[in-house]
Amino acid sequence: MNAIVKAVPASRRLPFHVPHRSSRQAAYVGHVLSSGSLRPGGAFSREAEAWLVQHTGAEQAILTHSCTGAMEMAALALGLGPGDEVIVPTFTFCATATAFERAGARIVFCDIDPATMMIDPEDLERRITRRTRAIVAVHYGGASADMEAICAIARRHGVHVIEDAAQAFGSTRGGRAPGTFSTFGAFSFHETKVVSCGQGGALIVNAGDPALLERVAMIVERGTDHARVRSGEKAFYEWTSPGSSFQPGEFEAAILMAEFEALEENLAHRRRIATWMIERLERMALPFAILRTDAATRSNFHFIAALARNEATAASLMAHLQSNGIDCRQHYVPLHLSPARGRWAMVHARYPVPNKPGGVSCGCRFTRACGRRMWNTALR
Repeated sequence: MNAIVKAVPASRRLPFHVPHRSSRQAAYVGHVLSSGSLRPGGAFSREAEAWLVQHTGAEQAILTHSCTGAMEMAALALGLGPGDEVIVPTFTFCATATAFERAGARIVFCDIDPATMMIDPEDLERRITRRTRAIVAVHYGGASADMEAICAIARRHGVHVIEDAAQAFGSTRGGRAPGTFSTFGAFSFHETKVVSCGQGGALIVNAGDPALLERVAMIVERGTDHARVRSGEKAFYEWTSPGSSFQPGEFEAAILMAEFEALEENLAHRRRIATWMIERLERMALPFAILRTDAATRSNFHFIAALARNEATAASLMAHLQSNGIDCRQHYVPLHLSPARGRWAMVHARYPVPNKPGGVSCGCRFTRACGRRMWNTALR
């Protein structure tokens, strides 16, 4: 591959992220403006949360301003704090860790499975101690982690599981939505995701424990029992618990509702184009492997990840794609190698998989033109 980056006219460049935009978005945003109320908890917020419950089968769904915010809510609801340990895969976005570090918990990194780039159940069990309170399972790139094995380990040790499903909205594992296998799940609706409202997320609550549901309700109400006032149980609200402002406004909820209604069309388009691209790439003797999901997963194709043989190959591949106007990115610097690792996290001696060089995930605009351009440039 030629590693020289040539200039490509801006009009021909294919960016890493192109948000899907439902045809109903403008009308729904107009409804919000005409209603005169932009605050959280309006008609579109309630409708979107009801849709999420029906779509996922969760006990409860709460719109949040971000996936990070949803995980911070989970940390507050579980009462995590100093002295508690939370196990996180080292190959993930930093917010997977900071959401729990912010509560005062100690982050314990575990290794990943090289076949999936997600949490390795065997290494996970080795990291559990008497201080372990929670495990965060990350679903990478539209694939799903081995939730059956992870949840079995959690049950044996009596710890909670939280699913960071930021990249997995619309995917399924054995017919179930990621985010529904554990105590809590967290989705992202950031502009870089399959479904987006610019900036947003959702907390998925799967436990039917009344005490836990009440804690979540108070956290949503910024640490008060205002929900009891609305239900008529009390005449005035009081400060009752930790909490904060986690909910988005009605503009975001309206955009999300339009996107939820268009989800199947969106996913069908992504899957059709991704399948077309992968089939052609895999016919060729290329110096990288396409990361595929396991048989239990139906991916949303958040992106297509390619695992290069070494750093030089990864750099050459990225330069080649960039020179042909196709944006791509290298994922992630493992958290145990990050500058913050010693302050807030417990770093063990060896994490052999993410220490291997060369992993590069290449994301593309899911259009037929993008597929043809990738196919043509790979032949050169």
